[in-house]
Amino acid sequence: MSDDFVDIDIVDLDVGRTSWSRVHSSMRTVYLKLSREPDVLWTRHFLEERGKRINPKRHGLWIEDDYIVIDCFVEEVERHHMPDLRLSVAYANQKGHEQAGQRRSQAAQSVEDKRTEKDELDALRARIRGAAPVVPEAPLDAPADAANEAAEPESTPESAFARKRDEWQARFRAALAFRKKEPTRGND
Repeated sequence: MSDDFVDIDIVDLDVGRTSWSRVHSSMRTVYLKLSREPDVLWTRHFLEERGKRINPKRHGLWIEDDYIVIDCFVEEVERHHMPDLRLSVAYANQKGHEQAGQRRSQAAQSVEDKRTEKDELDALRARIRGAAPVVPEAPLDAPADAANEAAEPESTPESAFARKRDEWQARFRAALAFRKKEPTRGND
């Protein structure tokens, strides 16, 4: 798959950071080096997959920078923990590839949507430039003279303002006519 997600793998055991565990004196805190530091989504998928499976050998585990850190017995790392961890890493990598594919398709869809909208606007612009001026129709509740006024060109800014003011006053009055009145409470 060619996408922008790069797989994360367990690449090394950092012996210098391995220390005694606080859980039990026979256990160690083992630092397994990852190929790169995981992001929050990868970590969430990694831990989500681990939560779906039960493994009696599991002990404490956390991700710290570019390490998977586990509290365990050293002799169990290779035999029990590595196969278990590799399943979780593979799952998180798979989810990372899926999300990268979804992001790519969403980006392509967004580009296509923008291109379609631009084409529609260009077509509308061409129609507007090539068509005769459209005379707006008078509203149904407007007086008959309003249609004639709409066809006449505006001569001054004051007349345009007066027409707009009259239009808003008519809307306000119409809205008041449909407004429900509050019932009287008896003591008003």
